[in-house]
Amino acid sequence: MSHTVIYNSELHIVESKLQGDMTLGEAQEIISKIAQLAKEKDCRLILSDFREVSRKLSILEIYELPDRIKTIFTSFGINVLHYKRANVVTKDLDGYIFHENVMVNRGQKEKVFTDIDQAKKWLMENSAAQQSRLCPRSDGYYPKEKRS
Repeated sequence: MSHTVIYNSELHIVESKLQGDMTLGEAQEIISKIAQLAKEKDCRLILSDFREVSRKLSILEIYELPDRIKTIFTSFGINVLHYKRANVVTKDLDGYIFHENVMVNRGQKEKVFTDIDQAKKWLMENSAAQQSRLCPRSDGYYPKEKRS
């Protein structure tokens, strides 16, 4: 599997593009790179392009992904619940919809798209307002004046 993880400074989005067969181990490696870059750039918007991926994850592995992602993000001192993630796919749409439901049911902000422009639009919706309201610390504290 090949992949790239970059920071798009124009849109303030961490973007990843993946190609080939993806196993759980490879998914965790990529998630780790994404979390590290998101922390370095103080960026809470993440776009992943899975259009050229053949996912090799079992239903159980997909079901356990939210906890694995949370653990990886926590290892970088950041809270996964403060991030908004969009996945762009063309294959296995039903599998990715299940993936989205599992993530959302665990409180994570994630959505699946077949159009990359729609994914970027969704990420950017209310991003300025959300960025100012999201907690800057991983312990959940933010100043009283930022609370609503």
